[in-house]
Amino acid sequence: MALNVTIKGLDELRANLRQFSDRRFNAAVATAATRTALAVRQDLKAEMGKVFDRPTAYALNGMYVKTATADKPTARVWFKDDGSTSNAGTPAEKFILPNVEGGARRTKRFERALQAAGALPQGWHAVPGQGARLDAYGNIAVGQIIQILSQLRITLVAGSTRNLSTDARKKAAALKKAGGRFFVVPPGVGIQPGVYQREFIGRTITPVLVFVQSSNYKRRFDFFGVGRASVERTFPAELSRSVQDHINKIASKK
Repeated sequence: MALNVTIKGLDELRANLRQFSDRRFNAAVATAATRTALAVRQDLKAEMGKVFDRPTAYALNGMYVKTATADKPTARVWFKDDGSTSNAGTPAEKFILPNVEGGARRTKRFERALQAAGALPQGWHAVPGQGARLDAYGNIAVGQIIQILSQLRITLVAGSTRNLSTDARKKAAALKKAGGRFFVVPPGVGIQPGVYQREFIGRTITPVLVFVQSSNYKRRFDFFGVGRASVERTFPAELSRSVQDHINKIASKK
């Protein structure tokens, strides 16, 4: 899936620019297309700030621009995928695209780890509970996820602790050694299924992760509508500017 925009009038413009070679004309179009794509990305990032609750910098930077060239004067704006994202993060295509297309939320890496260990039923998701520590963006803190998985003797993926501080890793190791602080309540036992935290002193238990059955995303990020409007608003001026730049270059050589 991609945003396809047809630009009209290029043939007429090419006919009027007799001093341009085909390659120079394509280069002018490519420059305008690339500049437009960069503007589209900025407009889409602004839209994300409106429709999502405190989107992370990682999410806002999850779109790439493929620049146009004289040989292929077409630019592209899309979400980063597995091929363009390091192992340190989930590709934006996986967690933003459902908000564009609608449909079921994709399973996160720590949820897949819980499923592989038999803790989280297939078709369910884990959401923050009362005892969850949230980061500045409303997501469960990475350190707490590592602590939970460590306590439950579940391996996430290689390198999952690469972004944790030494202190956080020591705390996770200490909790693992102490044993038994986190435990899983499966569906069908009378209380909300999830991962609970038991205090070392006393009998209080608190849900940290709550298991819920999968729900569908609504289409709330109008990627294509915003992108198309941005192209229509930006490209004519950028094409005019690019063509004039090339005209000036030709004139300067005479």
